Amino acid sequence: MIVEGSAQWQQYIFIAAILFLLWEIWCGWRLGAVRGLLRLAALFCAWIGGSTAAGATGTVVAFFSKVPPLIEPAVAGLTVGIGIYIGISFVAGLLFKKTDDHTGVIRLGFGLGGAACGVIYGLLFLWAGITLIRGMGALGELRVVQARNEGRTLSTENSALFLIKLKESLELGVTGKNLKKADPLPTAFYDNIVKISMVAGSQDAIERFVQYPGTLKIIANPHIAALIQDPALEKAAEKKNILPLLQNKHVLAAANDPQLLSQLKEFDLTGALNYALETPTPPRYATGPKVATPASPNSHRAKPHATNTSSQVITTPVHTN
Repeated sequence: MIVEGSAQWQQYIFIAAILFLLWEIWCGWRLGAVRGLLRLAALFCAWIGGSTAAGATGTVVAFFSKVPPLIEPAVAGLTVGIGIYIGISFVAGLLFKKTDDHTGVIRLGFGLGGAACGVIYGLLFLWAGITLIRGMGALGELRVVQARNEGRTLSTENSALFLIKLKESLELGVTGKNLKKADPLPTAFYDNIVKISMVAGSQDAIERFVQYPGTLKIIANPHIAALIQDPALEKAAEKKNILPLLQNKHVLAAANDPQLLSQLKEFDLTGALNYALETPTPPRYATGPKVATPASPNSHRAKPHATNTSSQVITTPVHTN
């Protein structure tokens, strides 16, 4: 089942974005320059805190559950982000005046400054919205892949299908390509989320991922080898206990190894995932009347000075009566 984008959905997204931007300009005018600047600071702090909370929640949920998290990281990120934003905005409201609290030229200056801050605020919010829609769409694709791997029907994944269609609609056409370029995260980031799930659901793909040259180079690192052979870590993983993983001496040694960190930075994750998902080409076997026989060391026809390997293959004709 392929979910395609809708031009009508893209139109609705752009209309909503324009209305949101106009609303933010008006709100910026009312708040004034000082409150507008503090609101930008609140947005930045909320984005940092919310992203951190969402990432941590996604990691923990993925560790304890085989089902890729879809809602939990978003809820955690929004909760933390909104809390930070409301806190800073509340303090700003107590300490500083609005545009309507001034008169004359000062009022005009406060209003124009606030409107400019509103434009920046709205554009930043819409910029983050691109990443949010594409990220949630990638998580929806991940859920669909997981459902297929487990043999479940997609009728139970309506929310995931909705997010996929929203993402595909946003990326539709020439405008969608420009929005991809505006996204601070590369397209490969979203694609790799889905590919990781596909690799995790196939034992053959996992084995090919391990056989990738870059992966073998990392596994050969002594600290990684010690991690793989540590029985304590294996038991912690089976019990899904994350605390021993964070306190393990091998984990700490690996985290402080500059050579390993350099290898991880240079590791081509996209190449490794593509290699793992490639269908291996079956070997080709020679057919026909050619029969390979070992050369006899006592044969008077043996020529030690001949180094051509083709001399070791003797072709015998096939006679038919």
